[in-house]
Amino acid sequence: MNELVCNFAVARFLPYRETAEFVNLGVVISCPQTGYFDFLFETRKHKRVTDFFPELDLEVLKTGMRALHLELGRLRMEDKSGRVTPLLFNDAIKEGQQSFRELVRVRESMFCFGEIGTTIAGDPGEKLKQLFAYYVKRQFAQDREYQEIIMRDQLADFLRRQRLAHFYHPRVVGDEDYHVALPFVYEREGRAMKAIKPLHLDKKEPTEIYRHGDSWISTTRRLRKANKLPEKFLFTVKSPKTDAKRMTAAKAVCEELGKLEVFVTPFGEQIHILDFARIN
Repeated sequence: MNELVCNFAVARFLPYRETAEFVNLGVVISCPQTGYFDFLFETRKHKRVTDFFPELDLEVLKTGMRALHLELGRLRMEDKSGRVTPLLFNDAIKEGQQSFRELVRVRESMFCFGEIGTTIAGDPGEKLKQLFAYYVKRQFAQDREYQEIIMRDQLADFLRRQRLAHFYHPRVVGDEDYHVALPFVYEREGRAMKAIKPLHLDKKEPTEIYRHGDSWISTTRRLRKANKLPEKFLFTVKSPKTDAKRMTAAKAVCEELGKLEVFVTPFGEQIHILDFARIN
């Protein structure tokens, strides 16, 4: 896969210029080599804004966001299926880059952008998700959650493409004494029949791999003992590809999970995931 140079900027909500306080709301990304442009914003969870600006009229935020999305939408090229596509002609690419620079220029507005950053990406769309998780969700604070959120989003996209997403929903599994949140659960008549959990084991040190793996081994064992484990449970695992010690640690974790009568498959094995996720 070719590496592309991408420019990005973080969108800020700054309702009171007197204090210069702001909240990051989204990210825009542009690839000068192809003319690709897209954006991702937090549109549903407003509590992070209202907590920071409790005196703010929420309608001011919503109205401003709608106007900004209309402006951004005019820069985004989509095909008939709604997927963002690169521009095809040099003149269009140049025009798109000029529009991007105009969009993110310094201005006195309730919605503004930070400095333009540069990054390298094989897939600008996936890079956008990573930047959003970093600058808006602040997932860098907890690496485990950051990586697994990216995996969760990729798996959600896969289930949507396979027309299975409507079967699977985030659910809390367990009882009042012990429970855990799972991102993809299929329920029937109030019982969890299937569950899928992305598991990130591609960590820097074997100790980190064992600790994270052991936490889910313990969780799985406890849920099974309480008869609260979904009837079928799949871990989709991202494991290290290099370093014998890290690979050995990840393999050991997967083997321990397998002993608990759950399914374990590599995260990239879409055929195996699809076979598990299908609803008969």
